[in-house]
Amino acid sequence: MKGSPNSVPKFVHENIDAVIEAEQEAEEARSCGEVVYEFVAGVIGTLGFVITEIIAVFFWIAINEGLITPIPPFDPYPYHLLGAVLALEGVLIAAFVLMRQNRMSKLADRRAHLDLQINLMTERETTKIIGMLLEVSERLDIQHKVLDDESRQLSRLLTIESLIETMRGKFGD
Repeated sequence: MKGSPNSVPKFVHENIDAVIEAEQEAEEARSCGEVVYEFVAGVIGTLGFVITEIIAVFFWIAINEGLITPIPPFDPYPYHLLGAVLALEGVLIAAFVLMRQNRMSKLADRRAHLDLQINLMTERETTKIIGMLLEVSERLDIQHKVLDDESRQLSRLLTIESLIETMRGKFGD
């Protein structure tokens, strides 16, 4: 049956579980400060926050224009206090968002490093397999397109250092 859990190999489920576990460990390892700024940055980035901001500014102006009578005006036009409050809020919002972005960047760097390690392992394994196939083809005296120059080149293990040097040569770093 298509889409059933049994149609996916067991190792796929194991890989998914390992990724979920790593993400949960990263969440649990957050400091108290990280939890706070993650929460604040998450709230700031919502439509509800924007609507609340608009309503708060509207009420501030309405109070200070005398439209809401039970509360006496405290910040006459041109609303210097409102400007100062919004400027401070802007600075704090930027700080919270930058802290969150820094944390997300660190997590992305960790994921990229893991991805690089997996790619390097896969490269090594693929190189080994191509080499073994070439050797089997030669022993069985199979002359086919498999034994072309590109296959022979792919069967040689490249070091990460040689790839970096090649990239430096191409990009001038």
